[in-house]
Amino acid sequence: MKIALMALLFSTGALAENDIKLRNMQLITMSHKTYLQETGVNVSGHDLENVAIDFDILKNGQVAGSRVIEARAIGADEAWRIWLPIDIAGSDGFRVRDIRAIRVSNGDVAAHRSH
Repeated sequence: MKIALMALLFSTGALAENDIKLRNMQLITMSHKTYLQETGVNVSGHDLENVAIDFDILKNGQVAGSRVIEARAIGADEAWRIWLPIDIAGSDGFRVRDIRAIRVSNGDVAAHRSH
């Protein structure tokens, strides 16, 4: 199995009002298929009902598409693996466009938009 790691355009953690940290983000190609892999961590200190992360998928530095990944019922300090198939031929990068988190305790919505 051949694994090729592609260049990352976004390498530091992103925050949704300090609720979510993203780490180990990379595009991986295995058997001619590309996947976005990363780890999400709830650093809010609260249980989260829902987390949604919007990604722009890049090809030659231009936005070629977008994808959204959602996670539900994320406990305080819990980490989860994100493994998202990317079906855009020739994709070579990505960026986080938006992160939204809804806390279980009071329903507040925290959001961060990357520009």
